[in-house]
Amino acid sequence: ESGREYLFELDEGVGIVTLNRPKRLNAITWDLAVELVALFRALREADEVRTIVLTGAGRAFCSGGDAEWLSGSGARGMPGLSEVPLERYQRKTPAGPIGELTRMIVDVDKPVIAAVTGPAMGVGLAFALACDRRFADTTSRWCAAMVRLGFAPDCGITYFLPRIVRLPTALMMVETGRILEAEEAREEGLVDELVEPGQALPAALAYAK
Repeated sequence: ESGREYLFELDEGVGIVTLNRPKRLNAITWDLAVELVALFRALREADEVRTIVLTGAGRAFCSGGDAEWLSGSGARGMPGLSEVPLERYQRKTPAGPIGELTRMIVDVDKPVIAAVTGPAMGVGLAFALACDRRFADTTSRWCAAMVRLGFAPDCGITYFLPRIVRLPTALMMVETGRILEAEEAREEGLVDELVEPGQALPAALAYAK
């Protein structure tokens, strides 16, 4: 089902969730987040799924929020940037289901292992941080990109980041939006296991099993 924006498969007790917008570097839209929140809620009750691997199709893990939506030019409104009326959920919680997905990665109550290739940026960084472990290959790049767009580092970044890396590193990342390459990310503790290109998913899957 290559037309779907996410894929799910079960492999020997491991549920593999793949963000599937490779042409957009797996950027998250509001509607995709709604679907993923529902998926993780269902996985919490699915006893045949013992562990979960979260990954992205193609050459990225997740490049963040979809640029068309974030810019206010899409069909769904963006607070302060577009005239489109906001539904109550969005007025109350601007990040809506995108922030909720970070919570669901925790609330699924099963180990979730991130398999990261290429960019894990913005909310993509938040999703990776919410996972229990992060396997990444040497193409991975890590960035709290929100500051570059004038947004606060939301969706869990300010909670998880200083608990995983040193506080000065966390502050530097959210204040500057500097990109950490794979080796530096490993040294700072963002990456638990660093592997060769193309090996993040196999390594995460082996660990999950």
